[in-house]
Amino acid sequence: MYPKISIVTPSFNQGQYIEQTIQSVLNQNYPNLEYIIIDGGSTDETVEIIKRYEQHITYWVSVKDKGQTDAINKGFAKCTGEIFNWLNSDDYYEPNTLHRVGQAFKDNDNIRVVCGKEWGFKDDNPNDRVLHAGSIIKENVYQSILTGVIDQPCTFFSKSPIEPFFPLDISLCYVMDRQLWWSYLLKFGQDYILQTEDVLTNFRLHSISKSVAYADLFEAEFDRLKGSLLKQLKAPQVLLNQFEEGIKPLNRYWDIKIEEQKIIAAFAGYYATCSYVKDDWQATKQLIKLVKKYKGEPLSKTEWKQWFSTNVLSEKSLQFFKGIKAKI
Repeated sequence: MYPKISIVTPSFNQGQYIEQTIQSVLNQNYPNLEYIIIDGGSTDETVEIIKRYEQHITYWVSVKDKGQTDAINKGFAKCTGEIFNWLNSDDYYEPNTLHRVGQAFKDNDNIRVVCGKEWGFKDDNPNDRVLHAGSIIKENVYQSILTGVIDQPCTFFSKSPIEPFFPLDISLCYVMDRQLWWSYLLKFGQDYILQTEDVLTNFRLHSISKSVAYADLFEAEFDRLKGSLLKQLKAPQVLLNQFEEGIKPLNRYWDIKIEEQKIIAAFAGYYATCSYVKDDWQATKQLIKLVKKYKGEPLSKTEWKQWFSTNVLSEKSLQFFKGIKAKI
């Protein structure tokens, strides 16, 4: 028997897209599906469209809420399935997505996350699609946390392990998926994540989608997420200085199970690179000292190669980095 999959669609005034979203879920013909729609009180044709399919929808509601993250939290609270994900009201699944996901969990008893790939496309040119590689898993968990990249629409979670991470922080409007991703990685690492070659979803970019209209706010909120984590870890001030704006701790802290010092080292190595590019030698030296102090693994061979191969390096800086490399 296939495991029960719970899909939540948060929506608000996406009437021009939501029917395709709903159809892509229901047309999966997955035998053990729980489909929930949490609408924030849409004033367009959304509710009318939902009502056309309500006999096939497990639960739906249309009331004013506090935004997308609030809707996801409300939907998660209604879920009873073994597997969970949300599908935004302007995206849609590829055929057989849920069968592939269900089969992957069924065939791998110890797997807690299944990551696929997705097509990305612009709404004004749907035939020009770009294949996205899916959630990024690096060579170690510290690097995966540093990048923070989750391709949420095609990343499905076993529900039980992530229950303690909910509700997600509703003050996060753009990177709530990264909060979930970090929460998972910090507690469980990346040993129980299955990456597949299956293309599972279609991610739509249009003029009012958050990814297009508010790209700068995404980055600002991600900086807040990073700053909040490092503040919890009591990272040195030189590293916290990279996030001078908005380092307000989140309402819910992470349950950290992996080595805290290596997280700090990974961030210090990355921001040493950033400081170096900006010719901020004082910050670069301080951050490199943190790398050495915390004995992390933040500096990949590729990063070192980039540093040494660039033509703008002075002889002084070459000697500096050669000396630092020898000590790490």
